[in-house]
Amino acid sequence: MKLHKVYLFAAAITCTACQQDREKDNEGSFAETHPKLEKQLDKKTVSEPITEGKNPELYQRYRITMEEYQKRSDYDVGNMYRGRLSPLNDESSNEVSTYKTALDEGLKQGVNFAGKYTVVTVGCGTNCQMHYVIDRENGKIADKLQSNHGAKYGPNSRLFIINPPDPAIDYQECRNCEPQAYIFENGRFTKAAQK
Repeated sequence: MKLHKVYLFAAAITCTACQQDREKDNEGSFAETHPKLEKQLDKKTVSEPITEGKNPELYQRYRITMEEYQKRSDYDVGNMYRGRLSPLNDESSNEVSTYKTALDEGLKQGVNFAGKYTVVTVGCGTNCQMHYVIDRENGKIADKLQSNHGAKYGPNSRLFIINPPDPAIDYQECRNCEPQAYIFENGRFTKAAQK
């Protein structure tokens, strides 16, 4: 029995030594172990810096333009609506039945745009959002806008920006991602005049 344990111990030491020798033999440079891959990597170089945005000058132009709109006080709302918030009027649009659950859920936010409206955003596909503006006095859908990368708006302003400037967007590649400013007047959107 003791002799059997000695043989097992000797076999374990031999196996460990063999394995260490194999590991030493397998060591080598990347060129030795992957010569074809090394040649391929040598040929491929990065031709442009890897940054968050591919066209920062265009992003900056959009950012500055949208900030100018946001700074203007003539889009401010004078009085905030303080009355009872009406539920969704099911007959205000043909689209209500399609998005009823999402619209009802979104109305729980309360007034979040232009003094008396609630903007409810519903997804309409990949990189597609539909923004419904609902009048909280009567529950009717007043207007809507579609965006590709969200929207920016506030409860005290009539300014509505679709596709707010984002440094991660490649504006050369994505034509429908251009930021645009709209003004909400008399229950309707009108595109803000470009400067």
